[in-house]
Amino acid sequence: MLFRLYKNVISHLKSLKEDMKINIFMISGAKPWKYGYLAYKERTIKEALNNEEILDSFLFSRKLSQKYGFRIDERVVEHPWFFSRIKNTEALLLDAGSTLNHKYLLDQPILKNRHIVIYSLSPEHTFRIPRVSYIYGDLRRTILKDEVFDEIICLSTLEHIGMDSTFLYTSDFRLKEANYNDYKAVVKEFKRILKPKGKLFITVPYGRYENLGWQQQFDQSRVNEVIESFQPSSSSITYFKYFKNGWQIAEAAECSDCSYSDIHKTKSYTKDYAAAARAVACIELVK
Repeated sequence: MLFRLYKNVISHLKSLKEDMKINIFMISGAKPWKYGYLAYKERTIKEALNNEEILDSFLFSRKLSQKYGFRIDERVVEHPWFFSRIKNTEALLLDAGSTLNHKYLLDQPILKNRHIVIYSLSPEHTFRIPRVSYIYGDLRRTILKDEVFDEIICLSTLEHIGMDSTFLYTSDFRLKEANYNDYKAVVKEFKRILKPKGKLFITVPYGRYENLGWQQQFDQSRVNEVIESFQPSSSSITYFKYFKNGWQIAEAAECSDCSYSDIHKTKSYTKDYAAAARAVACIELVK
């Protein structure tokens, strides 16, 4: 009884602290990546993942609510897009790039029957969850056997393959690269380790082609190359675009001239206060 009360108090205090961070973020102008941004982003994504109406909008490509994901980076559409497309079944899932490696995501009920292998370039924070394991290495040359996984998720990772990973992700000078086409080798590797009829979920920043050194933004020709490299039995692509009031479902043509907001390098904001990508292509491929 006392332990339960203690847990409730801790949970309440944590919620109050989160409220405070979000309030400070909003009062300070809601500027991406400033104090309180991560709490605001996490709460928005959690609310979306626990709202069937929102998930249905992602699943059936319906119009999103006004100001959805206001001043939040593309994870606010990538995660609900992915979670709307999976079922609560037993499966072996590869998280290629470690974008699921957050407690609030790993604790989602729809993942409870999956064993998740998180494959990332270098060690980061880990969670002691029996169904979650970690492998560190290069996705271009994995140590994995053929036809192992039921599902592979690769959110906002493919654009970093073969690029300068020392800018944000590692101090290993060997990974200061400029191999712009290596993402195709990763897609082929995904097909090799995916079971027959297995599903691959990929997202990339989308618009006009941009080489930012530490990543590249994909255009339609590169999205087509992803699909051609995988040679799927079936495929679908959903596009989302960031407007000054939030994210919205869009057509490829609407996004084709979008530029990337590289706050990491410019250290300044544009008029729309985009946090990162202004458009994203979400690709589902079936082996």
